[in-house]
Formats: sequence, structure tokens, C-alpha cells
Amino acid sequence: MKQLRLFLKDKKTWFNTAILEFVTEGKEALDVKAGMFFMLEAGTLLKKPISVLDADKKSGMVKFLVRRVGRGTAFLYDLKPGDELNAVGPSGNTFPDPAGRPVLLVGGGSGIPPMFFLSRRLPRGSFHVVYGGRSKSDIVPLFGKSVSHRIMTDDGSLGLKGTVVKGVRKIMKDKPEFKNALVFSCGPEAMVKALNRAFPQMEHFTSLERYMGCGFGVCLGCVVQTSGGFRRVCVDGPVFNTRDLEWNNGNEN
Repeated sequence: MKQLRLFLKDKKTWFNTAILEFVTEGKEALDVKAGMFFMLEAGTLLKKPISVLDADKKSGMVKFLVRRVGRGTAFLYDLKPGDELNAVGPSGNTFPDPAGRPVLLVGGGSGIPPMFFLSRRLPRGSFHVVYGGRSKSDIVPLFGKSVSHRIMTDDGSLGLKGTVVKGVRKIMKDKPEFKNALVFSCGPEAMVKALNRAFPQMEHFTSLERYMGCGFGVCLGCVVQTSGGFRRVCVDGPVFNTRDLEWNNGNEN
């Protein structure tokens, strides 16, 4: 985890979401993996944890997806090319190696960055993406035709109407090789729990979304209860095997 300066090179917007492409001279800090995040300066007292959408150590490029929902994310959304930010990172762990197993990458709303990151690095044909949102304004056009993916929206305004659970069921029906796939996910906790209830037999790792005050394990603002005791999402995660999370034992609502 290092302090570095980021320089905004390019920005693309989609409804209330922005993709921010930064470059940095601190290239040694860009040896990042899916699930990891940076604490970004955001015009507030505390930095904001933002997961990495993509990165390239050789060029010094790192991308983030930011949805404008509050003061800090509005600050980031309103940045213009040429602006500079202080950042700390990368922090956190990553998803396990699939070791040749097929993978279902399930992202909900602004939880899609780790899934996109993985889709850029896993062998083609070894994975299928399920990307869900409430409506088309929640779905950023990240995936081209060459990437196997299915869009799900609650209101049916884009892709197939329904939740990501419906999307996973559809893939498993159409592609039997995914019936025993690994599930990698990131999104609202309700989505992660719904996947667990629907597919209890499947091994499922998720990148948890939690409020973080410091990002390095001191403030205890991101603690989650696991079968091994309380864990800090910022330093012990954010990626956890869902079987280790206490909601599977009925201890969390």
C-alpha cells in the first residue's frame, strides 16, 4: 500500500456513472488484482474506497468506475481531465485462482468493476458475466460482443427482465458446463444473499461492499462477522468465501 498522485487522463460518463482513467508515475503501486481498491481523495474529510476497474502497470494507467450518490462520489464524478488526486493503495485481497474451473462473474450495479477486471484476464470461454441493475441507467456498456455476458434489469428496460439469480439460472440451463461453476460476485449484500439462497451448492466468493473510514484496519468501520470471528473488510478482505460469512448461519439479517 503506497501513497501516490493520480492524474486524470480521460473520463467517460453514462447517466450518473463515470469511468475515470488516471495515469501515475507511481507505477510500482499498480501491480493490482481484481477486488483490490484504492482510497481516493474525494473532497471530504476521509478518502473514499473505490475498487479498480482496470490497470496496467507498464503504462501507469488505472481506471475506476464511480456512481454519483453522495458528496464524495459527486466530487469524483465532477473531475475533469487534467485534475489531480491523492490516493493510497492498492489495498485488499483478490479472488482465488479458478484452476481451470468455469466461472460465473456476477456484478450488481456499481459492483461490476472486479468482474470486468477478471473478464479481461480470464481465458475466453472459461467464464460468463451476469450484470444486473434496476434499469438501463444502472448498466454501463463495458462488455463487447466478444465477451459472454447477460444483462439483467429489474424493469426490463435493458437485457432480460429479472434479477441476476434469474440470469444465472438461464445460463446454467443453456450451458450445462456452468452448473458446477465457481461464482465470483460483487454487488449489494441483498444480491449476494439471494445468490447464496438460490445456489447453496455452488462455491461462491464475493467482494463485500462496506463503508470504510481509514482503509487500513484501524477505525473498525468495516467489520464483518465470519465463522472465524470478526474480520476487517479493508485488510482481511474485501473478498470472502460466502460460506465463512455468518449470514449463512442465520446470525445476520
